[in-house]
Amino acid sequence: MRTNIVCNQCSQANKGFAVFYVDTIRDDGVYIGRCPKGHHNAVATQTLRHEMLFDIALNAIVDKYHREAISSFAASVERYYEFAIRVLAKNRKIDPSTFEISWKTVSAQSERQLGAYVFLYTVSFNESPVVLSSSMITLRNKVIHNGVLPTLQEVLDFGEASYDLIQKGIQKLRANCLDDVNNQLVESMRKTIEKFGDQFPRSTQVTPTALNVIQDLSAGYRTFQQIIRGYGIQTPHGEAPQ
Repeated sequence: MRTNIVCNQCSQANKGFAVFYVDTIRDDGVYIGRCPKGHHNAVATQTLRHEMLFDIALNAIVDKYHREAISSFAASVERYYEFAIRVLAKNRKIDPSTFEISWKTVSAQSERQLGAYVFLYTVSFNESPVVLSSSMITLRNKVIHNGVLPTLQEVLDFGEASYDLIQKGIQKLRANCLDDVNNQLVESMRKTIEKFGDQFPRSTQVTPTALNVIQDLSAGYRTFQQIIRGYGIQTPHGEAPQ
């Protein structure tokens, strides 16, 4: 997948209006290279892993790679679990080194991460979190483990379930422990910037995505139908959703 990277020098020459160029999306969020006009850039993006994976899933639908979309939606949900667990651990003042030791025992198994998320969320808020339904889990397993090719409607249903799960969770985190959400964002960005080494000049940017932790969700969030309409995704009936 490709992403837009801002060139500060081109933007300054454009009276402060952002000028972007396209680069291949990177796992580490660090983009070092030159824009089409030859300006050297070292740019770190604030996009979190679950946000990036969700956008990859949406673009997979656009390109009609339905199986890959399910896989990326599922991965997005799992990485959201990790983000939420880290935020709730900060909220409970867990020592970072102690957390990392414990995280190693669950990091390789998604079911353990789900269990950690469910119970940490429950003891934090005295309610159960939204999770994927049994039918959605069955669909995911059939696609990922059995090689089943999903229909477009199944992909959209799974995407909507994943979207609501993540957005409702982020909404709860922001409402109850916003400082810890922001601290986790700062920590994530710090780790990304460290990868620059001695590269200068350097800058950071927030890449617009369907999911965005920094967005104020107190008044609600866009529906999944609105999201897919923005990506030009058509329904099985061949029309963009209204």
